[in-house]
Amino acid sequence: MSMTAPVLELDVGNSTIKWRLLDGGVRVSGGRLESIAELLLSLPVSVQLARIASVADVAREAAIIEQLRAHGIAALVAKSQRECAGVRNVYQDESRMGVDRWLAMVAAYQQFSRASLVIDIGSALTIDFVDADGCHLGGYIIPGVPLLSKALGLHTGRVRFAEAQSFGLAPGVSTEECVHHGKWLAIIGAVREALTWAQEYWTEAYDVFICGGDAMTVMAAFGAQAEGWHYREELVMDGLSYALSARED
Repeated sequence: MSMTAPVLELDVGNSTIKWRLLDGGVRVSGGRLESIAELLLSLPVSVQLARIASVADVAREAAIIEQLRAHGIAALVAKSQRECAGVRNVYQDESRMGVDRWLAMVAAYQQFSRASLVIDIGSALTIDFVDADGCHLGGYIIPGVPLLSKALGLHTGRVRFAEAQSFGLAPGVSTEECVHHGKWLAIIGAVREALTWAQEYWTEAYDVFICGGDAMTVMAAFGAQAEGWHYREELVMDGLSYALSARED
């Protein structure tokens, strides 16, 4: 596949699909959607290759691949690896790591080749640590704001609350505030603990990368402390070319 040929990249999550179109290696368009059907009918250029990162269930992933093939687009699906682009996976069985986490770490490390704290906050909050030598030290997987809401709604008999609530961390004065502020307190607290661990563990400079649908809210909560963080909306897709380069030759 020519490096200049148009490529469609997909980050298939649990609820939505992020996409972008590269032409000559340059991003020309992108967005977020629930289905790729309309996108495939409106692509501005002819595309023959799609790179995919997917944490969706097998059936949904297979359906997307079939849709692509029906439009003459070959699909390459990234998988977590033992090593890629200088990053080494700490898992004994690398296949058990979510590919979104893996690609985000690979892309983050490629930026500066320094120790990196990689935060992805969407349906789940994932936090991963990569040292200056590219070794993944481990991480955390925590329910994100939507999953925390769902868990309380499903598994409590009398905790009832409306979904639409603004961000807040102050102690709640109603059930709704207690729930919504409590969710954010859990998320912000987890990120703060991860930052503390990084500061205590790494004596050298390190970088913080953050992505995901709730990334901007988290950054706003940290105020001036987040000014040096690197917000990368498409960090997972940034890792696709590194993970799939050998299979495109």
